[in-house]
Amino acid sequence: MSQVIVGVFDSFREAETAVSRLVESGLNRNDMDVHATGQAGASSDPARPGAEMPTATTDDTGVFGKIEHFFSNMFGADDRPDDVGHYQEAVRRGGALLTVTAADEAHVGMVRSTMHEAGAVDVEERAAQWRSTGYTGFDAAAKPYTSDEASADRKAFAVTRESLDVGKREVETGGVRVYSRATETPVSESVNLREEHATIERRSVDRVATAADLKEGSVEIRETAEHPVVAKTAHVIEEVVVGREATERTETINETLRGTDVEVERVGGSALESGLPRQSTDEPIIKTPTKSV
Repeated sequence: MSQVIVGVFDSFREAETAVSRLVESGLNRNDMDVHATGQAGASSDPARPGAEMPTATTDDTGVFGKIEHFFSNMFGADDRPDDVGHYQEAVRRGGALLTVTAADEAHVGMVRSTMHEAGAVDVEERAAQWRSTGYTGFDAAAKPYTSDEASADRKAFAVTRESLDVGKREVETGGVRVYSRATETPVSESVNLREEHATIERRSVDRVATAADLKEGSVEIRETAEHPVVAKTAHVIEEVVVGREATERTETINETLRGTDVEVERVGGSALESGLPRQSTDEPIIKTPTKSV
């Protein structure tokens, strides 16, 4: 069962880009139509040589009638969604309407994602922006925007945010250098030394000499003395081990991040005012009214 998917783009060229991508994905060009105003001179680069691009409605007076006819065929005259006029208003403001007939449900998701990637916008979100500048609904009598008016209507204000990137770099904070050198330390030790000396003692006696006393003889007595002997022995009493160890610490970085915000203020006046687009982090939603064929 086939379904019709509708996507709105800010320009005819973006719609062409979506068409080319859909054709590359295998869809038939005859199942696609682009409706836009003031695009008679727009270029169309076929995705495949020899193939015609889908019809682009470029007559400013007839394009809205064709869009009206398209939605009347899809929903009927009495059962139309309230937001159908938003599609016509998007085309009046310089946008382009792309309709794609998908042969089965499997192609519907592919068509939606392709439109989104090509720049399809959320019609309801755009309508909310238009209301901030006085839009109350599509007026068939209103003139289509000129290129300058369309550019002014889509003037963008950037919402910026600074991000904080904290990295690490290694720096030298100092170190140690270890030397080994000879030292001299005066010391003092006491030692007891022994000496032996010969002694001579004469004693007075009065007795009769014997034969032994009359014999000649000699006795030798040796004298000795101890002298200090010094010897030195080296002993290892300590070892100094040189190495490196790693430690970790947590440091909190306090910084101020700058950015810009965009505020939309409703002001009075009769001159044409351009809406300020609201920044959103959500994916644009492609409004896709469907009809079984």
